[in-house]
Amino acid sequence: MAASRVESPTRRSVRTASPRPSDPTRWDIQGLRAFAVLSVVLYHLWPARLPGGFVGVDVFFVISGFLITGHLLREVTTTGRIGLAAFWSRRAKRLLPGAFLTVLATGTAVLLWVPSALWGQYGRELIASTVYVQNWQLAADAVDYLAQGNQASPFQHFWSLSVEEQFYIALPLVLLGAIWAARRLRRSGVRPVAVAQVVLGSVVVLSLAWSIVQTHTAPGVAYFSTATRAWEFALGGLAATLPLTAPRTTPARAVRVVGAWLGVAGLLLSLVTITGSTPFPGVAAALPVVSAGLVVLFGGHSGLQRIGRIAPVAFLGRISYAVYLWHWPAVVILPIALRHELTLKDKVAIAVGSVVVASVTTLCIEEPLRFSGWVRALRPRRVALYGALSTVLVIALGAASLTALHVQQVQAAEFAQQLSRGDVRCFGAAADISSPRPCVNPALADVRVPAPANAVEDDSNRPACWSSTSSAFNVCALGPKTGYTKHLIAIGDSHNNVFIDTYERIAREHDWRIDVAGHQSCYLTTAHQPADTEQQRVWCEDWKREAMAYLRSHPDLDGVIATHSTGNMAVRPGPGQDADRAVVDGLVQAWGAATDVGIPVIALRDNPTARPDVVACVAQMTGPTTSECDSSRSVGLGLFDGSAEAVARMPGRARLIDLTDSYCTATICPAVIGGVLVHRDRTHLTNTFAETLAPELGDQIARALASFRK
Repeated sequence: MAASRVESPTRRSVRTASPRPSDPTRWDIQGLRAFAVLSVVLYHLWPARLPGGFVGVDVFFVISGFLITGHLLREVTTTGRIGLAAFWSRRAKRLLPGAFLTVLATGTAVLLWVPSALWGQYGRELIASTVYVQNWQLAADAVDYLAQGNQASPFQHFWSLSVEEQFYIALPLVLLGAIWAARRLRRSGVRPVAVAQVVLGSVVVLSLAWSIVQTHTAPGVAYFSTATRAWEFALGGLAATLPLTAPRTTPARAVRVVGAWLGVAGLLLSLVTITGSTPFPGVAAALPVVSAGLVVLFGGHSGLQRIGRIAPVAFLGRISYAVYLWHWPAVVILPIALRHELTLKDKVAIAVGSVVVASVTTLCIEEPLRFSGWVRALRPRRVALYGALSTVLVIALGAASLTALHVQQVQAAEFAQQLSRGDVRCFGAAADISSPRPCVNPALADVRVPAPANAVEDDSNRPACWSSTSSAFNVCALGPKTGYTKHLIAIGDSHNNVFIDTYERIAREHDWRIDVAGHQSCYLTTAHQPADTEQQRVWCEDWKREAMAYLRSHPDLDGVIATHSTGNMAVRPGPGQDADRAVVDGLVQAWGAATDVGIPVIALRDNPTARPDVVACVAQMTGPTTSECDSSRSVGLGLFDGSAEAVARMPGRARLIDLTDSYCTATICPAVIGGVLVHRDRTHLTNTFAETLAPELGDQIARALASFRK
């Protein structure tokens, strides 16, 4: 996404948009940069108004591929070689000052204004951005169950810069291979440019094919993967080879004009036809990428040159790299600092402020450094040394935040364990907040455990009880292995497995054995659940069949506890069904696998949802706990659950347990109850709070089991 300007204008041409008769600058590309960065900024500020604005990233990729490939091939044509050290040194001089300045400033802002609950995620991404592997960090988070609660990071936009840097490393090596192959084939008259065209064309085909496949099978990874984006650079590079091999006669003016303006039309169309729900990159990326390719190929001899020379357009293209660097941290950090969603004035201020700061960065830091005699004279080894020292300095900031966070986490965890082990009155669910006379302990007024910084890790899930990347029906056993009085199994999605430690405590106290089996985004139903990928859908459907087969083969079970996230309730209704009816029908049919062999069902209603930023909100509290992070009961319970309706259709065979009164009053679902943070993200309970539900949940399970005997 970095709008790196790699043509070689004179210093004077960089500082003015005034054309000269011999001016070699591609002003159409300068205008294309302005279009790309403006699209991205407007999308980040007003996504509903410009749903496809994120394709500006792909435009930048094509531009980089075109300019860098053209530069390297001209070097090959002129000298017969590529100076790797000199090339990488120039890239470092161009890109690192602005990038490191942005990372340092953003890291400082994080320490000043962002709650420590987010330091862990932000610190890791700061380090990943500094060493240009942020795209792989985000790709890993996209498939990491524990990372699902991650919030947008102020370093997130470095993913595209990371992809570009990886391209800058790989491309000259690929072209060196082309030179070697051409020399081996010299007798056949094969030139390096021809070999490069074959290589780049192969990359286009293979990378695009992989992008289509992975966008279908693993869209989260595909979006950030270098492998799925490589074809975009390669297509730009392929366009750069054409003038070097085309006949001396220029293309007809009509072809040039039509090609350039077709590219413009395709880019404008992509802004409105591609949306956040479009599988991307995949096939959809072809529209903006091919369109940008047409512009860079034909735009230099069209009216786009005149548009690119317009002073504001040229200047925005000139500072586009810095605008991209600065705008996103403001989008993320400003609402945290202001403690409210961005208003229209805030968004306008970010847009204007980004241009102002980018102008200062470009005119006062980047260009003076890049064009100074001292920097120009630096040899590649010295550039590498200074780059390494700067990298260590920036990484130290991320490491410091992670170290400080670790100290806080250890101290907070020890405090939480002390409270959980002790006999603390009114702790967690024991506060009985829905009672006419709730339990209030003044000593817990300013207590909030687990600490928000620890919340995401306050999870009792265990691999032995869990499936996510397969259909394996993994079952773990809690409580005594022999001599137990009851044998139960709890089945569901991640909202089932948040109770593992809770079930273990209940099993010990009641002398029961409770088995647990869970699957990511999948629960005990015959309804068809949508999934992000076809593979995930298949795994889920197979797991559900395994779960029902398990129940049919274990008629000696005393009961099955079934629960699910209301966030996973989306199903594909059958003919004549509405969505809610499909949910209930799916539950009843799946539970029948148990009740048909005499196993009663205990349905546990899902917990309420919280604010999306509940953890960060609580992290900003000081002193006594306030209600500013609470949710209304109507919103918290607004999603359809279906358990009560399914139980009503199975009289005598199913019972409902509804713990809503432990989470909510008549009107409010607090973020903190009895000194305990209820949620670790928008939908999942903290393990600390779930464990405080053990007495009530255990008693209700016992009463349900007793009712089945009557």
